[in-house]
Formats: sequence, C-alpha cells, structure tokens
Amino acid sequence: MAKKKWISCLLIICTCIVTAGCWDMRELQDRNFVLAVAIDKADEVKEVETFVQPHGTKRYRVSLQILKFASGGEQREETNTFIKSNTGESIFEMVRDMLGQNSKSLWFEHIQVIVISDAVLKEVGLSEILDFFKRDAEMRSRIKIYVTSGKAQSIIEFTPPSKEPGGVYLANIIRLHNKNIHVAGARTDLGYTIQYFDNNSNVLLPRIEMADKVVKLSGSAVFKKDKFIGYADEYAVAGLKIMLGTEKSAVVTMDSPKTPGHQVIFELFRHDTRLTPHVEKGVIYYTVDITMYGNIGELQGDISLNDTLDPEYLRILEVAFAEEIKRNIYYAEKVFKKDMKVDPVSSFASKLKAHEPNTWEQVQDQWDELYPTIPLYVSVNVSIRNIGSHK
Repeated sequence: MAKKKWISCLLIICTCIVTAGCWDMRELQDRNFVLAVAIDKADEVKEVETFVQPHGTKRYRVSLQILKFASGGEQREETNTFIKSNTGESIFEMVRDMLGQNSKSLWFEHIQVIVISDAVLKEVGLSEILDFFKRDAEMRSRIKIYVTSGKAQSIIEFTPPSKEPGGVYLANIIRLHNKNIHVAGARTDLGYTIQYFDNNSNVLLPRIEMADKVVKLSGSAVFKKDKFIGYADEYAVAGLKIMLGTEKSAVVTMDSPKTPGHQVIFELFRHDTRLTPHVEKGVIYYTVDITMYGNIGELQGDISLNDTLDPEYLRILEVAFAEEIKRNIYYAEKVFKKDMKVDPVSSFASKLKAHEPNTWEQVQDQWDELYPTIPLYVSVNVSIRNIGSHK
C-alpha cells in the first residue's frame, strides 16, 4: 500500500514537471520590443554612441523605435516609445552594439515598419540594405517598407495623434491602400519584396514624407531590380493601379462638361480589368480593356437634379470619365515606360511569359531594352449605376 502511494506521488510530481508551461518565461517588462527601424546616411560628425569599427566605414545610421512599458500605477506619458541609434556599416553589428545602450535585450518579432532614406538608396542597392532583415529568423514577412526623401529617423520619431505606438501607426496607414488610389501599397511587404529580388523583378515601394508635423503616404519609390530610380507621383501611381487592377475603390475627378471650372467626381466600386499581350508577325503589343461601375460621388457647379436624371447627360459623363481614365493610364505609361524605362513590378514581362512563352524565351534577355518600345492600347468603358441624389 505504501509502495502504491509512493508511485502515485512520483506520477503527480512528474506530471507537474512535464506540464509546467512557462519554465523559461520572461516578463514583457524584461524585453525591449523594436517596433520600427530607420536607416539614414551616417552624419559627418562623430557621434557619442558609435563604436570602434575595425572594417568598413561609418556608412549608415540605424535608429530603432522601442516600445516603452509603463506599470499600471504610472501616469500615461505623451509618447510610449523611445529611440536608440548607432552608426556603422553592418546593420547586424550596429544592432548588437546597441545592447550597450540598453538594459534589456532587443526583440524584433513585433517589428512593424522599416523606413529607408533615399540618400542611402542612391549609393547602395535595396537588397543590400534588407539583407540583415531577410536572414534573421525573428523578422516577419509582413513588415512594411517605406522610402522617404528626408530623414528616416524623423519619420519614426513622429508621435501619432491617436497616442498609439508610432511603429504600429506607421504600419496601419498603408492598410487602406486599396481605397487610396494615390498610394502604391499592394505587395510591398518585406516578404513580397524579397520574392521580387529572388525573381529578378522590379520593385515599387510606398513613399512616405513628413511636412509640418504630418506624416503622409503618397506616390511610389521605383526600383529597377534593386536599384533606386526615382519617385512616381500620385497621378502616375493612380494610372498604374487602374491599369493593373489592384485598386478596390477609387475616386476619379474631371472638369464638368456642363460647367467649366467645376468638377464632377466618379466613385468606382467595381471593375473588370484585363491586361493582355499580343504577338502578330513577330510584333509585340499590349491591350488594356477596362469596364468600370460606380456612382456619381460629388457634383460642383450649377448642375440640377434634372441633369443627373437625364440619360443623355449621364452618357456624356460616362464617356468623359472613360477619357479621363485613359489619360491617367497613358500618363502612367509615360512615367514608368518612357521616362524611367521600368516595367512596374515586372507585370508586363510576367503577362508575356504566361500568355506567349515561346516569344518570351526569345526576348527575355533583351527585355529591358525592348519594353520601352512596346505599344499599349487602352479601352475603357464606364457605367454610372447610381447618381446619389435624394429628396
């Protein structure tokens, strides 16, 4: 009987040991969670936080936005993050050296955004900058990547009016890109960007700027493979998104056909878009066929309810909106194809490879030279389904 009790006690003890959940638990307050990373060119002057570097030069300044934990009884501060910086050439080495500035380990599992200054990208390729992030197992593939023409550190130092952590705020402002036609936000995460590199494709990343204490996404940074080419403005990005069908909703404006100097606004809510390559007698060309459905979102000027109830006037608006959308697409074609000579995210190449594989085999080695010469023909049909009027 005593032996059975002894065995039972041993089983209970063993069970408790095996089922103990957090034997290596570390409290949240014992970790420094990195929410955002900014990468700038290093300053000319020697900074106090730098370190003796046996190889390379003080090429970059890396700044980390770290979440600040407060105990329950403490009063809420104006900011809930703080910034740590370092200068060097190896991002990995700079991050490790920053442990000398912190009393806790740095954790990158919850990093939200990477902001890169174009001053850095004008000197080195994007893939070199992101090499550390793609190799580290802690990094998430959904990290957002932004490019700025100013100081990247200033972007992550921004304090959101919502008082949420800055890194979280910066990551969330891209979430509605499919409703904001001016922002290139589709497939711009770290994971997709690395896939583009692996496939030797071109890359578009959102542009972010700060002006008068306001942070705003607008336009796109354009990369040929991993080389920074320049920026595409909002109108070019809008035309590209319409052409590729990556927008879910859009607002299209044009001058009123009836009252010049005033605007009519079309709200897109559904579209069918087909970008198709064609090869005839060895000549390559593309067609874009778009059918759009939407509402009249806003009318300016002296336009009465009776005008919008007139089918003939609505047809005039539909044709005018279709022409405006065609102008937008051709503007995007000019910016990307003729000015920058870049196939955006290699979308035209991938279409030709899928539809005409034999032709692609023949031209793939000369694609960069051939692409700017390939014609594009655009056909747009707009259907106004609702005028939005009420009594």
